[in-house]
Amino acid sequence: MLRVLALCLPALLLVTPATSDEGAFTVSLAGIRAGIIAFSGEETGGGRYTARGSARSSGLVGSVLDISIDTVAIGRVDGNTYRPSNYRQTGKEGDNVRDMKFTYRGGVPAVTRTPPRELPDHVARPANQAGTIDPTTTAFAMLRDRPRDLLCELNVDLYDGRRRANIRYTELKSGRNGGFVCKGEYRREQGFTPEELAERPFWPFSVIYTPLGNDLYRVAEVRVPTTFGPVRLRRR
Repeated sequence: MLRVLALCLPALLLVTPATSDEGAFTVSLAGIRAGIIAFSGEETGGGRYTARGSARSSGLVGSVLDISIDTVAIGRVDGNTYRPSNYRQTGKEGDNVRDMKFTYRGGVPAVTRTPPRELPDHVARPANQAGTIDPTTTAFAMLRDRPRDLLCELNVDLYDGRRRANIRYTELKSGRNGGFVCKGEYRREQGFTPEELAERPFWPFSVIYTPLGNDLYRVAEVRVPTTFGPVRLRRR
């Protein structure tokens, strides 16, 4: 469960609509409540975005693992193209606190960690990650309120400081009550062990939208099948 939370929470932390928004998702694993994600953010008319959020373990998982993550991302957005400039993530597991910062120059992230950490040889190095976006910007792209013509046109490369993965939407389907379902794929690319790549190189997922009116749609739920059981994020 810890590995699943470590994978899912940073990558699904925070979103914002065209002006400002706030909300929360309940995270469950195989039907067991695992955490809560809260978010707020804003996008200015000049195409700049600032997104903040927090994730906390809760329920049965929270009784065993005390995990929290707080993030902030700043950058520019044009349609479905995202260019982060700064990212910060503070994670806490029990009494252990770790801080990580990305600063982008020419689209390449420079990563600093506090306290410093020795990383395995297979980890994807920041200097080779031009054009990638951070976990919170990825979530901003995936979960924000969207107009119909931008619903399922996403294709981004996520870098979390250790691993690189491609996230793309592959299919748009009609959903219930005038909504839509975006089918997508999370594909491991760099920084994973040979065993991880052999075990499963990609995961399918679904993003379920409900209509808000005025050609806008809101994420109601995200579903990700895993080897531990289905992970679901449901808007509270």
